[in-house]
Amino acid sequence: MGPVNRDAFEECPEGGVLRDDLTGLPILSSVLEQVEFYLQRRDQVGFLYFDVVQFHLLKETYGREVSESLLEELGQALARLRGKLFRDRDLVAVGGRGADYFVIFLFSPPRHKASFSQSDLKLISYRVVQKLTNLLNERAAFLGVKEKIDFHSGYTVIVHDPESSVERLVYEAQKEAALKSELDEILVTFVSNVTHELRTPLTCIKGYAETLLEGALEDPDLARRWLQVIGGEAERLERLINDLLDVSMMEAQQVEFHFEPTDLLSLARRTAEVLMPHASKSGVTLAVRGTDALPLVQADRDRLSQVLLNLVDNAVKYSPPGSEVTLRLGLGAPGWVLLEVLDRGTGIPAGQLSRIFERFYRVEKGRGARHGGRGLGLAIAKRIVEAHGGDLSVESQMGSGSVFRLDLPVEGPFVEEGRDEED
Repeated sequence: MGPVNRDAFEECPEGGVLRDDLTGLPILSSVLEQVEFYLQRRDQVGFLYFDVVQFHLLKETYGREVSESLLEELGQALARLRGKLFRDRDLVAVGGRGADYFVIFLFSPPRHKASFSQSDLKLISYRVVQKLTNLLNERAAFLGVKEKIDFHSGYTVIVHDPESSVERLVYEAQKEAALKSELDEILVTFVSNVTHELRTPLTCIKGYAETLLEGALEDPDLARRWLQVIGGEAERLERLINDLLDVSMMEAQQVEFHFEPTDLLSLARRTAEVLMPHASKSGVTLAVRGTDALPLVQADRDRLSQVLLNLVDNAVKYSPPGSEVTLRLGLGAPGWVLLEVLDRGTGIPAGQLSRIFERFYRVEKGRGARHGGRGLGLAIAKRIVEAHGGDLSVESQMGSGSVFRLDLPVEGPFVEEGRDEED
């Protein structure tokens, strides 16, 4: 496309724009010429992205008519926001015919600023999401939808680049905005979970300490019991903080691992020996099945032991009395060793398997929420295994138990890199 007359700012061409029959909004692919016009004029365009999180699930559950009615309401709501939360000249578009995501192009920075700032874009995005969430959920309730409808939203700045097509720039902006949305969501969830986990023991410590100061110290036996509770809650806080530090340090790749030839079968037997009293108390037996012919693996023995202890301890917790937890070892793909931890518990719901290794995520149903926990053990285990160049996965079926599978490369985490160098 040839150069655009920079003096024709208010005369942006709108020919060839296709509109979605359902929402009445322009289709994204047909407005790229307008976007390029403003990019060449101003060098920057603000970009907002909105995605209905559970649209496909709503369509499957409530049918096409309900889902399309909600999309139609969403398109009309976005159109009404022009001139209110953003300018009339800004452009709202839908991803495609019947698509469940929308974009807004902001053609000039707010408040007469010279350039877009992330804080301004975040504020506009937040306000748009608030409006859309309220309007769409009111409509959803009227249509009989029971679930609360949420949005993924993201924002970024598209910068003019004469070496890249506008299609490429918009595509990259969509990816960046979607990633920003995911990171923002993770941050909010993380802060919420940490706050919740810290509040419980702190409230307990504060309550018992205040009661002691109000006179309970005069009763030595009562004071001792309550001080023991305070001490236990303080230890719980310490464990939580240590777990958080472990996760953070591993994600920042700041944890030092000491790799050495390690006998995985011996490590499995040691794990079973350590947890045998706990298993016996629960009426669960532990069994280790493998062969002494397994090759040694390059591993950090202490860190790998931490993984096995977590996996087997969880398996014991969620196993019924009279059942067996099995540690099964064998050869995997060439150059790999595998270790499986099998339990015969109630299993994990299929819809929650993909989230089982997330920080603070705990299965609410099927595996006994009564056991508590901080929801960090599996997240830490996953990162330790990945630091070894391996993989930790899970398979489960409700009513039949779960299998956590640990795959480790015999030569350690740098085998693939070394082979590339040899090639």
